Amino acid sequence: MSATPVDVDGSAPLLPCEPSLEALEHALETILTDATPATKDSLRRLASYRTGLPFAQLDFPKNKLAAVLVLLHLNPLGELSVTLTTRSSRLRSHPGETALPGGRWEEGDGEGGVWTAYREAHEEIGLPLPSRESVFHAESSSSSPLPPPPASHLLHLTTLPPFTSRTLLVVLPVVALLVKPAATAASTYLPRVLRPNPDEVAAVFHLPLQAFLLRASSPPAVPAPASSSPSSDARRRTRSSTAPRSAPPPPPPPGTESLSHSFADFTWLLERPYRLHSFSSAVPGVTPSAVTGLTADIVVRCAMVAESGRLGLEEGEGGEGEEEDGKWEGLREPGFEREAEGQLGWEETVRVALGLEGRQGLGGRVGAGAGA
Repeated sequence: MSATPVDVDGSAPLLPCEPSLEALEHALETILTDATPATKDSLRRLASYRTGLPFAQLDFPKNKLAAVLVLLHLNPLGELSVTLTTRSSRLRSHPGETALPGGRWEEGDGEGGVWTAYREAHEEIGLPLPSRESVFHAESSSSSPLPPPPASHLLHLTTLPPFTSRTLLVVLPVVALLVKPAATAASTYLPRVLRPNPDEVAAVFHLPLQAFLLRASSPPAVPAPASSSPSSDARRRTRSSTAPRSAPPPPPPPGTESLSHSFADFTWLLERPYRLHSFSSAVPGVTPSAVTGLTADIVVRCAMVAESGRLGLEEGEGGEGEEEDGKWEGLREPGFEREAEGQLGWEETVRVALGLEGRQGLGGRVGAGAGA
């Protein structure tokens, strides 16, 4: 296991600053004034969300730790969109697949995964790094409150509960907001600053966060045509395009993209099923690659927290805070079944990845991950 990272002077561990609702409110009042009221509420829910898992204290083996950046920005409608990438065909692992910017922990990244996510996003797509002072504070025994971090173009909103990759890495999803107004974030700022590394990234694209919940009406799920695939009996489609196969339609305005959804069930850890979701669009250029698997699960989880402040109707880890005054009234599951029958929750998969089968769940709560 790697030694605990220390600050540049070697004096104290690097701990990420806690997400600040006060900093978000300041940004909403001064820079993000063109966000819709519903979007402002979604951002407040994300900034208030805590999983109850003390990331800075969990002893994740650093050689099995990774982080991804769920980068949100205001699209021209004043709503939230998320940044995704298509992995380069030059890569040995998962070439051509959709991913969130991210990668393995490295020395100097500190705790919590925040700097890992930012650094990897900088290396992969050229997203400017914030100052380290805006991300970290040194561990201190003082009980006095720490001063707020300096202003940055990135605002850390929350870190979602951990996931597990196919290679059994523990993946921390770091949710951050680009602090740029809707009028310029997608049309000017991101096209100007993002410079994908061709060795790692073939394309960068953005999709509305809420599109992953499939809230619009859609036909009922039906079996897909049979094939030789071992998972064909479990494949379903919950929305399909009805556009005629003539001239390709023009790309929709940013923020209005809609997605089709399908899934297939596979056998994974402990011989238990795993439902692999796939989101895509028939409109050319909207999804250079389908959003599938772990990436889809993370984005859906983020969208659910943004919508309701928790992850599901039956999950006990809906984040810190009390369920009172009808706080969860109107909470809805996405417009599709997220799990296969008997599927492991994500916290359980993390325990398997860490060799903790049979022990109590992370943070003292068993089955706290999405789908538990």
